[in-house]
Amino acid sequence: MRVKELIKDGVISCKSTDPIMCAVSKMYTNNVGSVVIIDEDGKPTGIFTERDLVRIVAEGISLNTPLSKVMSKKLITANPDESIISAAMKMLENNIRHLPVTESSRVVGIVSIRDILRSLMAQELSYP
Repeated sequence: MRVKELIKDGVISCKSTDPIMCAVSKMYTNNVGSVVIIDEDGKPTGIFTERDLVRIVAEGISLNTPLSKVMSKKLITANPDESIISAAMKMLENNIRHLPVTESSRVVGIVSIRDILRSLMAQELSYP
């Protein structure tokens, strides 16, 4: 199975100049655990996750702070044609739970560790 089979429609994103509250609001509204941070050209520059939110709350950082100051800038990505096992290995090796899927420098989707686990469980349960 390939990563592209796990991608859902729509990528939730904010710009790096947007305040943290933009990401928090979109995460809550869309019931997701991360938001991709994009530049003015729509290219990914980072990611903001639930873990980042916990950190900024613990550090007392204002929700009006620009995302560029608090986002995770080391962006680990997957290719749509990559196997889900390869994507899972990237997530484990980098201790991350959300993996943006990119094609031609654009984010085309995001997969979570939960998406991968569901897929692997479905495959396992479908075998006799």
